[in-house]
Amino acid sequence: MRNIFKYSWLIILLPLALLPAYLFAAGDAKAPFAAPKPETRRNAKDGAVMIRIPAGDFLMGTSMEDLDQLLKAHPKWKKDWFADELPQHTVHLDDYWIYQSDVTVKQYRAFCQATGREMPELPKWEKDDHPIVNVTWFDAVAYAEWVGGRLPSEAEWEKAARGTTGNRYPWGNEWDGDKCLNYNDANPTEAAHPAGKTKPVGSYPTGDSPYGLHDMAGNVWQWCNDWYAKDYYAHAPSANPKGAEEGELRVMRGGSWGSSNISVRCAARHADSPDVTYHLAGGFRCALSATPRGK
Repeated sequence: MRNIFKYSWLIILLPLALLPAYLFAAGDAKAPFAAPKPETRRNAKDGAVMIRIPAGDFLMGTSMEDLDQLLKAHPKWKKDWFADELPQHTVHLDDYWIYQSDVTVKQYRAFCQATGREMPELPKWEKDDHPIVNVTWFDAVAYAEWVGGRLPSEAEWEKAARGTTGNRYPWGNEWDGDKCLNYNDANPTEAAHPAGKTKPVGSYPTGDSPYGLHDMAGNVWQWCNDWYAKDYYAHAPSANPKGAEEGELRVMRGGSWGSSNISVRCAARHADSPDVTYHLAGGFRCALSATPRGK
């Protein structure tokens, strides 16, 4: 009987040690989101690795608390720069597949060869494993359709980048310039990753998103399917939003090698005319609607 009491504390504490860690972090609003190991498959057309993003809710946009913290940390930033990211709101998305990496030069060249489309002019630094650049929104749509997919919606892009709890950056809530390719605000020419050109996709695995996507911050801006509207969040549907019904600009996300850290935040929005190439800093990745399990 004495031995039973002697080790009874183990009987009490052992189950607690086996509980998932997220239960203890649930009260911390700033705890970065960590997703379970994602389901993956390859696209048979271009060999791209695709990641399945599960259905569910996520926080889209920037909260007033986060905005206050950003303005305090960066006194030169202006509140109205963030107007199109407000208000932060809960969005439900059905499950979908999204490319783990941006479409590469090699993949896009195969598309051009197969379809007779003209290959865009590339900078001298671009290699086969770099993201394709100098493509219009229409070029990106044509490629996505060729592989049996589409461009991601802006909401799909953001969820894949930040997870469900509103990470500020793909890797968490604290800025770390060594986890992405962007213009280093303090020392752009002597940083760990000097600005001025792209790098091979997936060069910064420590900066991957919670679902394991590469380069969701920096490297190249990524076209999304949506028309852009500055006030869209004020009246967007809460489930599977597709963007404004019409417009002049298409959404771009993620920042690039030429961006500062204000633009590589997961909630940062940008847009440009769909018939421009965004030159050497714009590319894209593809998405596919998920087939319901069992069908």
